[in-house]
Amino acid sequence: MLMTDRSEPENTVADLFQEIDDELRQDKASRLWKVYGKYLVAAAVIIIISVGGYKFWQQKQLDDGEKASIAYEAALTRSASGDYKGAIDQLNEEEIGTAPGYAALSQMQKANFAMKINDFEAALITFKDIAENDNYPQSIKEWASFRYAAVRVEKQIDSNASADLDTLIASDSPWRFLAREIKAIKEIETGNKSGAKAIFSELVDDENAPERLRVRAAEFLKILQ
Repeated sequence: MLMTDRSEPENTVADLFQEIDDELRQDKASRLWKVYGKYLVAAAVIIIISVGGYKFWQQKQLDDGEKASIAYEAALTRSASGDYKGAIDQLNEEEIGTAPGYAALSQMQKANFAMKINDFEAALITFKDIAENDNYPQSIKEWASFRYAAVRVEKQIDSNASADLDTLIASDSPWRFLAREIKAIKEIETGNKSGAKAIFSELVDDENAPERLRVRAAEFLKILQ
């Protein structure tokens, strides 16, 4: 009896279906590419540009930070030798302003150096600029607000200074305790010892006030007895 070999025809049919399936896949891919290919290319370009732009920005940030650091250190070196005006000029260099962290530090130092050479007007302008700059941390802005009010009171620059100091005292600023101490000292200078004693007594009893400040307040109270 003859045996019929069916494996070859079956394989041929299977290969045919596979070939048809492959052609359908290729045709579908071709049609999809025609429809969406331009969008895929655009997306790829955007990704490449974005990655390259980020790398460029990252490198620029590092370069700006390095330049700002060099300029800032040079300013501190000048101030150490007593050249405060030269230090201020150094801090005005453009490269310092391009680095956010150093921009805030340089402004603070400019105000401090201006105080050293008794340029109180320049110091106050800088303190005010810092306090009103929303790009700076809140802690730095609070420090500048305190210095702005304190210097005006200490140097008796304008009549509104005491009111600004009172506003600071009534706030939750961490500098409110020093503001109270300054106000008490000004009361002594104007001859209002009872007012000064009241403020110092409040400071001594205030558990939230820094310990060293409470100790100073207690010493003042002994002197005012």
